[in-house]
Amino acid sequence: MRYWDRQAIEAMAAMRRDGKALTAIAAAWGVSRMVVAGIARRNPDLFPVRERKTEAEKAAAIEAERKAKAARLLAKRKKKPAPTTAIDAPIRRQVPIEAYDTQHMQLPGSPTVPFIDCGEFRCRLVLTPGGERLGPDAPCCGRPVAEGAAYCPEHQKLMYRPYERRTPAW
Repeated sequence: MRYWDRQAIEAMAAMRRDGKALTAIAAAWGVSRMVVAGIARRNPDLFPVRERKTEAEKAAAIEAERKAKAARLLAKRKKKPAPTTAIDAPIRRQVPIEAYDTQHMQLPGSPTVPFIDCGEFRCRLVLTPGGERLGPDAPCCGRPVAEGAAYCPEHQKLMYRPYERRTPAW
């Protein structure tokens, strides 16, 4: 057990009056927070009682902190200089979309239709040899489809497998 002299207690009280928390005072003196709390409780004339904030004051403090954070972020955003030349601008490359080899799926006797002309009720299976770049004029099947389907019945069979009930492995 340690006995505190009057000088040490007054130094702690001065720190408390300056707005320091009990934890900060305890860290400065190398003791636990509860030791400083006990000293403060036994010497109420030296340690002022902190007034509790009302709900309105707490809400105002939170709002002020939120506005300050928004102002800091806005200032940081404004500090970034806009790219002035093509060298400073970030490079955005478009990766070309390449087609799979689907030319063998073309149905005999049916003409192809450009993808852009395929409406909601036409088969949109792109029929190209692999490695070509796709675009709005890519050739598609173009045969009629059932409502809600993307492909004609023949291509629907090729593109989707029927559901097979699987048995658990265990």
